[in-house]
Amino acid sequence: MNFKTFIVLLLGIMAIGSSVYGQGSVQEELSRRNLTLSEAQTLARQAGINPNNPEELARVARANGVSEDQIQEWLVEMRMRQNGDTSGSEVQDLRSKVTSSDDLMMDKISDPKPDSLIKMDKELTYFGYDIFKDTPDPFKPNPLGPVGDGYIVGPEDELRLSVWGATEFQYELKVDVEGRVFIPNIGQIMVAGQRLSDLRESLKNRLSQSYSGLVRNPPTIFMDLTVTRLRPIQVFVLGEVKNPGGYTFSHNSSIFNVLYGVGGPKNSGSLRDVRIMRDGKVIASVDLYDLLLRGVELQNTPLLNNDRIFIPQRKNTISISGEVKRSAIFELKENEDLNDLIDFAGGLQPEAYGDRFQISRVVPINERKHPSFAREVLDFSLKSVMNGELEVPLFDKDSVRVFTISEVSDEIVKIMGEVNQPGTYELSNKIQTVRDLILAADSLQDDAFVERGILTRTQNDSTTINISLNIKEILEGSTEHNILLQKRDELEIFRNTVQLIDNRFVVISGEVKNPGTYKFNEDLTLEDLILKAGGFTESAYIGDAEITRTKKTVNKSEITQKLTHEIVPENSFKDDYYSVDLFWPILDKAHDFELNHRDQVFIRTNPRFREQRNVIVQGEVEFPGSYTIIQRNERLSDIIDRVGGLTSEGYAGGARLKRGDRDVVIQLDNLLKGDSSADILLQRNDTLFVPKTPNTVLVSGNVAIDGFIKYRPDERLTYYLDQAGGMQKDSYKYVRLTQANGATYQVRRKGLFKQNPRVEDGAHITVIYEEPAPEGDRKPADEILRESLALLTSTLTIIVLVDRAFN
Repeated sequence: MNFKTFIVLLLGIMAIGSSVYGQGSVQEELSRRNLTLSEAQTLARQAGINPNNPEELARVARANGVSEDQIQEWLVEMRMRQNGDTSGSEVQDLRSKVTSSDDLMMDKISDPKPDSLIKMDKELTYFGYDIFKDTPDPFKPNPLGPVGDGYIVGPEDELRLSVWGATEFQYELKVDVEGRVFIPNIGQIMVAGQRLSDLRESLKNRLSQSYSGLVRNPPTIFMDLTVTRLRPIQVFVLGEVKNPGGYTFSHNSSIFNVLYGVGGPKNSGSLRDVRIMRDGKVIASVDLYDLLLRGVELQNTPLLNNDRIFIPQRKNTISISGEVKRSAIFELKENEDLNDLIDFAGGLQPEAYGDRFQISRVVPINERKHPSFAREVLDFSLKSVMNGELEVPLFDKDSVRVFTISEVSDEIVKIMGEVNQPGTYELSNKIQTVRDLILAADSLQDDAFVERGILTRTQNDSTTINISLNIKEILEGSTEHNILLQKRDELEIFRNTVQLIDNRFVVISGEVKNPGTYKFNEDLTLEDLILKAGGFTESAYIGDAEITRTKKTVNKSEITQKLTHEIVPENSFKDDYYSVDLFWPILDKAHDFELNHRDQVFIRTNPRFREQRNVIVQGEVEFPGSYTIIQRNERLSDIIDRVGGLTSEGYAGGARLKRGDRDVVIQLDNLLKGDSSADILLQRNDTLFVPKTPNTVLVSGNVAIDGFIKYRPDERLTYYLDQAGGMQKDSYKYVRLTQANGATYQVRRKGLFKQNPRVEDGAHITVIYEEPAPEGDRKPADEILRESLALLTSTLTIIVLVDRAFN
């Protein structure tokens, strides 16, 4: 047996320590090599390896080339087999031993990493977590009970029936899987699902049938029923706990017992919202502060088999130190404030200073003036907060400091604005001048305005004066401006935006990939802006860039100045199409142009650049397909030549041109006959369709028989209407005629001036139905006659005048 195989066997030694789990791949491997479990353990010890230490076995195995997957598989199996399987039906004998947290059976690997104690302050620790380090015996789960009268008896429980008096006997009764017990001389009795108190009464009534002394008055026989052995419940502890997994406990264990048994929550876990989950729902939320701080009994929710105890992450982390009785790091709920925090800290010390306390706060990322300086110091009146006159909300990572009377005096100064640690400071040997105060505040921020600062001084009569200081000269060692501070002085350092134009920008538009507005910085060049905009598009004109600038002009009528910067100086290359090879030469030239605030850059479109545009030709042509427009003024006649003309069955009179969603009426037949006026310019995505010669005319609508009628050359509209049985009486006075090329006309078919145009092959005649007018709306016959005569007279007058004018 080589050493590598030997190590693999060692990793499985503890996995076969029980006869229940002895039938596995490891047992087969040992049998194949004629080794017993004890022999393998002896070999391990002789090799200087502790077979009971999983970490040592894993380390040696890795050093000898065993795969990590195989090691982890053995480690998981080893721990699970070492600690026991809670999924079986084994029960816990309460007569022979007391179950403690040391005896708990665990299904899952414990977290191998120790939970380090995170501190917000060198002297502060998280409140409430240390109690779970060592388990006091009074808090350990006690499986001996007492089992209350409300306990529900179930399968696998073992009961003790004791009878004494005139008759004496005692039986150990085991509840079988069907919930029954067998009592000698009595028989089988169903007991599962009953409360212990109810079971005593029902069993007493059943036994009284054989032992009447149980129900005599006074009784001569006495009976008692107790639980001596019960099946433990399995509880899964999940979330922010040190050792998550499945555990078995006695039925009367509380949530506090469970948390002690698993080592308690991590510091990242909440003590204010310990959840009990059952069937996927939260049935209770326990606040451990109630027990730890006030001794209030936890919510009495009995645990059942397969319950989940979930520890979510801490809601927040807020510390309090100084003159309080219990300086620590606490967790607050949403409706809790500084008064609650002080209450958790045991209240104030007698020497606490009431006029001022301090909060060191982490500034939210979106509110930070500088990304490197994320904390601010705030001062408030403690007395006002505790009296309810002032509300001071607390946020995650806040650090509260309560001062002593001796720490606070009237000898204080304040610094505000663009320093790294603004706040209140005490005049001392270290802080006497303006420069001392700035350095105590961790110096200036990068965007501080150093030319001026204002010192506000409160005089003896409570009036204030402002003193202007040159901060730059103070920091460089000037004694003129570095004046001595007096108590209650307030120094304000401004941001450099007081002299600069804030929110400066430039704009780029046109043929770049990401046109838009960009932040302006000093020394920003045209090259920088083009890069920010993602470079040129393929259709960009690379000869020059147009820049408009907000600037005072000589001509008062001009509101902006227009500049042009050549980026390709050679005239022969100005209108070339943009390509990758030209990118860096263009940028080198663009680097020479510096931009100003509010400049607008326009990259124009190359007028010669055209994407390929196609037209589609379908139907009866020699070569149908998609054709690229080659020249600017591509015409219908050009495309007909390129498709080889029409086939012998093609019908030019019925050709249709589709442009988008609309029809364009064309006269292809006239064009083919040489009529150049029928030619038309084509556009991108035009679709030309040439049908076959139909040799029919369609008549539809309000006619006797609608349908196709054979086309006859030179026949007019009347012919086709007659062939369709004529127009019905309730037809509209106009008929719609659509010729084969799509041209549509209204043809008058009633009245004095009927029209009868020639109909082309493939045309469509539509007779429209007209709703008859109501009887009351019809005009009298004499009125109709007068209107007709007036129309006729007007028409004859026009004819006479025209005849005289031309003759």
